[in-house]
Amino acid sequence: MHPPLPSRTGKTTTGKTISGGVMEYTVVDEDVFLAPAHKGKGKAFAIHKLKHSDGQEEFRIGYYMIAHRPRMKDKWAWGQFAPMMTRDEMALIFDRARLKGWL
Repeated sequence: MHPPLPSRTGKTTTGKTISGGVMEYTVVDEDVFLAPAHKGKGKAFAIHKLKHSDGQEEFRIGYYMIAHRPRMKDKWAWGQFAPMMTRDEMALIFDRARLKGWL
């Protein structure tokens, strides 16, 4: 049994743009769900609607995995690479974005 799926709704992140400027955005909506092709293996997809401090909106597709290293063991950890998915999982992600009215 895995811990509850994480939520970033309402959380603001500050970082740097590729050109070195400041970037700040807030997750204004999200959908986080277990990856169907990886049931029981500790993978969940996340789709986030982001709002930047300048008002621009963007979307992000990411994933979480259940961590195995001691500091985060058995907790959801944000995937640090581009998500890989099956054709059916990709279709599911876009279907869920449509249901939220994002597409």
